Amino acid sequence: MSRPTHLTILDELGMQKSMPASKTQFEWRANATLNEAPVVFLGLGPEPDKVPEWFDLSSTETIYFLESLDFINQVDGWEKLVPANFERITPDEFTIDSAASSNVVRYLPEQRAFPSFFGPLTARLTLGGQQLHHKEKTVWIPSTESDLLGKELTIAFKAKGYAVRFLDHELTGKHPGNTLPEMLKDGVPDLFFSINFKGLDHFGLGFNILREAGVKVAVWMVDNPFNLLTSVKSSYWKDARLFITDHSFIGPLIENGARWVTHLPLAACPEIFAEGGYLPDYGHDLEDKLVFVGRSEFPKKEKFFAGLTPDQALLNEAVTMLERGQRPDYHWWQERVPAQMWPGNEVRSVGIGAEVSGFAWRERCLGSVGKSAVIFGDDKWGKLDAITAEVRPLLDYYTTLPAVYRAASVNLNVTGMQLPAGLTQRHFDVWCAGGFLISDTNPGLKIFPDDLTEAIRFTAPDRIREVFGRFRADSAQKEELRAAWQELILRDHTYDNRAETVLTAMGL
Repeated sequence: MSRPTHLTILDELGMQKSMPASKTQFEWRANATLNEAPVVFLGLGPEPDKVPEWFDLSSTETIYFLESLDFINQVDGWEKLVPANFERITPDEFTIDSAASSNVVRYLPEQRAFPSFFGPLTARLTLGGQQLHHKEKTVWIPSTESDLLGKELTIAFKAKGYAVRFLDHELTGKHPGNTLPEMLKDGVPDLFFSINFKGLDHFGLGFNILREAGVKVAVWMVDNPFNLLTSVKSSYWKDARLFITDHSFIGPLIENGARWVTHLPLAACPEIFAEGGYLPDYGHDLEDKLVFVGRSEFPKKEKFFAGLTPDQALLNEAVTMLERGQRPDYHWWQERVPAQMWPGNEVRSVGIGAEVSGFAWRERCLGSVGKSAVIFGDDKWGKLDAITAEVRPLLDYYTTLPAVYRAASVNLNVTGMQLPAGLTQRHFDVWCAGGFLISDTNPGLKIFPDDLTEAIRFTAPDRIREVFGRFRADSAQKEELRAAWQELILRDHTYDNRAETVLTAMGL
């Protein structure tokens, strides 16, 4: 027996999708409170002339429907197949109230193919019939307080008078239609603040449910925006309020359709770092050492870049640049590697080049300091021939790291290439903890005064020893710089400052 042939169309991302014509592809949501509720179809499918028979619909009753133009334009003669008693309505006419007072039928293949069109409609259907009330001065964060930035954001938003509620980001990200409406019954928050799209599903239903309920939704893209966007399967992100840690991505994001992007760098949390922490057993003898704290690679890196390797000729050129103190960063690779930035995973072929370049940069910087340095990180650092520094175990961010920053003679920052103008937590935490930092040069340092950055930055690996030597021992200049940096960070670059930026930018 031959398999049935279904219409094939291109979805909103340009991918081929099958559109089966059968009753089993529809989901009927009956209205339980009204006997004479009107019938509304969200999508009629490729053979609308068969719909009345499938659902035993009267030929005299007006049946309402909404349909995506992107779908209609791909089906020859589709409009001629629509029964005479079927009336097309606009998305604005399908409100939360009208969804609650109708029998609604969804053609599911289209919902998945055109989520930007059907997502808001499904959100109104999901919220229909609920009595929602606004819960003032409330922020929802899809994370846990133990996750990185969870504590910091909680402290910052609470300082602004906001209550913070943590959500199970796995649950809201996978089942937004079930979980978010239930949570909203307890009160509609002012702000849903997602870090790296946590708590938001790939197709944007959660985003639309929140927005239809009157919640302001913000996404803080702490990591490389285009690496994060590979997991997003609809255009909803273009309507989201985006905050990014690296200002150099504002232009590229807007070029790819983003409508609202604001720079929001990382920051310090003095409530945690100013005086907290204790030295672990392996945190001794750091008084005259250059200390680097960091992993050799981000978690699940191999899976993210599976099967990808950078072009060898470009990599050779990049390594040569590193030796000269130049930065073959993400934008450099993007200019040389043809790739669609979004949608899809093609852009990871850009990211792998930046990742390998960044590792080579860190390896050369850490190798240049020899045995005068101590690395707190994973075992991979100790297996590299170029690195002769002592490697010690990883530190707990909240308990031991602040004390290590204070105990070190000098702390070293080496910035990767994924975020060309992005800063790391070290740029804020070290000074906040009362430590001293030297850093490689990158455009992100421009948020600080030149007279402060000039003294503590280096351009090439062979310059690190010189800068370290200048500040290895205590001196009046070192203490003056430390005090100036700490004052700056505590005044202008705390998470309290960042929360103020978010609330102001979101109109709260």
